[in-house]
This record gives sequence, C-alpha cells and structure tokens, in this order.
Amino acid sequence: MKQIVYTLRVFPREDMADLEQLLKRIGENLKSGRIVASQTADFFFGMKVLLVNIEAPEVDGISDKIESEIKSTPGVSDMEILMVSRKIEVWREDG
Repeated sequence: MKQIVYTLRVFPREDMADLEQLLKRIGENLKSGRIVASQTADFFFGMKVLLVNIEAPEVDGISDKIESEIKSTPGVSDMEILMVSRKIEVWREDG
C-alpha cells in the first residue's frame, strides 16, 4: 500500500510549555499514522510550535482521522496541514 507523509504545524495551548511532552502525547493518541520526524520552531511573538511529519497509508478519509486524533490530544490548541506528499522509496541498484 502506498504511504503518504503529512507535514503539520501543531499549536500548543498556552499552558503547555513542554513541547517534548506534547509530542509524546500526540504519538500516543495517533492511531492512523506514525510520527517520523519532528522539530520545535519559532512562530509569532516568541510562541513555539511543533512541526511534525506523519506517515500514513494512502486511504480515503485518513487526513480527517489524523486531524481529529491530533486535535483531541490534551495540550493541543490547533493544527494545520502544511504539505502532503507521497513517500518516496529510495534504492540503489548496486545494493
């Protein structure tokens, strides 16, 4: 089955200062995909956000499921999908 990768911007609630803990909660709550990469980024006025790459199967309705699972995670204020792409398998012919 083909895989897709979502790049998301996740906004923490104001009272959520520990973004590593928030990332852990998101990973535990995420059933429709898996986190493959993440980083903390500066946003406006000193606010920090999480940039998260999530790999998921390419099936109908998966975007809605991922969005619902992340938004229902305690400590998440909101999220937005920045980019969606197919996962590219890289191989070398010489092994």
